[in-house]
Amino acid sequence: MKVSQRKAVSPIIATLLLIAIAVAAGIIVYVFVNGLAGNLTKSGGSQVTDQLSLSAYTYNLSPTANVTIFVQNTGTGPTSISSLYFDGTLMTLPTGNGISPQSCARISNTVPVGTTCSVSFTPNPVGSAGTSHSVKLVTTNGGEFTYNVVAGSSG
Repeated sequence: MKVSQRKAVSPIIATLLLIAIAVAAGIIVYVFVNGLAGNLTKSGGSQVTDQLSLSAYTYNLSPTANVTIFVQNTGTGPTSISSLYFDGTLMTLPTGNGISPQSCARISNTVPVGTTCSVSFTPNPVGSAGTSHSVKLVTTNGGEFTYNVVAGSSG
């Protein structure tokens, strides 16, 4: 029986080829991920700078149901409130008499920087004592701020 010798690639050349393939694959993955991340993080819109913090609230059930929330603007610019939701139901946003002090009410529901303003409204549905409800404020810049209030209490 005749034995033929086969020539193979030397171990050094094989190692260099494997390293080259791994580097090329790493570069391809890097380019793909960098392009994908670059598209996802491009500035497609403006960043929301609105910051409203709940300072306190009152939720009275008698003689008439009334919710008053006190929000402070802790952001970098004035924040205008565009809509108000109570348990997911759009409420009529009070103007003038509903938002106080007058510095907040007279400038189209705007809360100046560093100012605490109150927003008062009649909840619908009223709820019973001790039940938790959500109040969501939406700003003209698209910021959404949700707070929980408990019927018949202050916080």
